[in-house]
Amino acid sequence: MMRVRHLIAAVLLIALPGMAVADPATTQALQQAIQRLRDAQRGAPPIPAATLSGLHSSLRMMTRDQVDPALFQVDLAIFNARLAGLREIRGQAAKQDRLNSLQRQVQSLTRQQQSLQTEYGKLREQLANKTMSGARTQHLQAEIQQQKQMLQSEEQRLAGMANQQGASASPLAALPDSGKALTVYAQVRAASDGVHVTMPVNSLFDSGNQLSASGKQRLQAISGILKQTAASEILVRVAPQPLGANVATQRAETILRALRRDGIPDQVLALATGAGLSAGTAELLLANASPAP
Repeated sequence: MMRVRHLIAAVLLIALPGMAVADPATTQALQQAIQRLRDAQRGAPPIPAATLSGLHSSLRMMTRDQVDPALFQVDLAIFNARLAGLREIRGQAAKQDRLNSLQRQVQSLTRQQQSLQTEYGKLREQLANKTMSGARTQHLQAEIQQQKQMLQSEEQRLAGMANQQGASASPLAALPDSGKALTVYAQVRAASDGVHVTMPVNSLFDSGNQLSASGKQRLQAISGILKQTAASEILVRVAPQPLGANVATQRAETILRALRRDGIPDQVLALATGAGLSAGTAELLLANASPAP
């Protein structure tokens, strides 16, 4: 905890020299962001080291960009996305704890049911071996049946609650922080075949097949985020272009080379057909994406 306080204090010290020329709104937003991180650190469970490092990195970028409100807003959006990802992680952990508790209750009731079934079997043997009055026999049978019904009803109720908890859990734990950060640069959608990262083609290319300056910056930022994931394969797709059948392929190859140049391993990169994509879009399909260890 002392180390974390020192890091936040260091961010404040870095911010002080630039406050004389920083935009008042960005300075106030930076102070609020630092306070929000402090509040988050008081919660449980502890913030994972990688997530905390990313939040500190965002604070440093916000401190640097105080004098440029436009860049500051991008930094703030990334910080907010990472903080939202932290809340989602903690929410999923709390749901999992409740689900585990319900499962333990179901297991306990199952053991009780097995014990009652054993006792029921013994009573049946006693009834078979002894002559008992009809009233006593009926009373025992009714009591046993009542216990069985009560146990089955409770077991069904808890099983239903456990299924409801399991169904409400989000299927996207794949990219808790990275998926949020990617939304600054592209549309992100999770599906059964992976995570779809979609961008307009004109945000990447000029009038030809060469990446524009802003397109290079966008892909560089996306590459930095993708390095935090462990996708088994990244498929590069570009929708068919009105300029010709080969243009989509050429642009997809240009994107792939840019990702490779920005540090994405070549063995996970592959080209795929853009059939089915909306016109004027490019897409990165992250197959089997999960947080990097």
